[in-house]
Amino acid sequence: MKTEYRKDAVRMADAILAKCDKERPFMIYIHHRVDGDCIGAGCGMAEALRRMGYQAWVAMPDELPDNMDFLGIEDLLASPADLPDHIAVAVDCSEGSRMGICGEFFEKDEDPIIIDHHVSVKKEGNNIWINGDASSASELCYYVIVALEAKTAVTIFNKRIARCFLTGIVTDTGRFTYTNTRPETLITAGELLELGGNVTEISYNLYDRKTKENFRASALVRTGIRFYCDGKIAVVTASKEDFNRFGAGDDAIEELPSELRDIDGVELSVVLRETEGVIRCNLRSNSYFDCSVFAEEFGGGGHKRAAGFTVPITSPEDISRVAGEVVTKASERF
Repeated sequence: MKTEYRKDAVRMADAILAKCDKERPFMIYIHHRVDGDCIGAGCGMAEALRRMGYQAWVAMPDELPDNMDFLGIEDLLASPADLPDHIAVAVDCSEGSRMGICGEFFEKDEDPIIIDHHVSVKKEGNNIWINGDASSASELCYYVIVALEAKTAVTIFNKRIARCFLTGIVTDTGRFTYTNTRPETLITAGELLELGGNVTEISYNLYDRKTKENFRASALVRTGIRFYCDGKIAVVTASKEDFNRFGAGDDAIEELPSELRDIDGVELSVVLRETEGVIRCNLRSNSYFDCSVFAEEFGGGGHKRAAGFTVPITSPEDISRVAGEVVTKASERF
């Protein structure tokens, strides 16, 4: 573990231990539109705290996606409304506005513990650890649990924690292919493998496993790809009708932003989909376009190579309008 990580991991372990209370449960908050990293980091932390003898739950803002049912984590999920007197911990996010229906409960805690790796976050404090160099929130949480084991002399890690944290790392590194895959990331992944994590199982469920409905919807949406700026920008839009036509969910195109980025000559991929009364935009870049800074212009955020934002939708024409605005603003950077 890098020295800078060790120092902060110990600091966060101390912050957790200072709040530990046998009578009050921990509530781990994650972001809305859950992904493998927030689920992995959140459930890994909850399981670890239970192994230490404390009550812990993950505040679930959405239904668990089908491709994550292999984790077997349903018993860790809860509504914060059912446990109003709790200790708030946020992983992979830091603001109630990103936590969906759970956000209002998180905001009630004036001094929550936060572990995040999004560079767009501008928060500091003794109970806050934000490091944009880390591959994932799951990697940071792994370091915190290592520090907790050392401080408490309790054997915390088990197979379920290893699977959860490894799921988060595999997700946010794109199966160890993104530029955020660093030497320490691979070392951590190796240690999680020894503890019972399975990269093959995780990769199959998150990336390769598809329903017939989702496969057909994805195939349809791909036919609408458009290129701009001499092929440097690739854009795809997906309406509710595109998903409903095949009885698919909007997660049918979850892999599309990264796949568009892989096309020869593409620097920026843009995927806009209509979902739950909003337009959700995913941005991915290859080498020089800063997705995080760009997403902030639309009220979003994220990482340099992967970011996103959402905007309300009021009419069917909105998705085309937003796509046009994104292309116009992005083109100014090329």
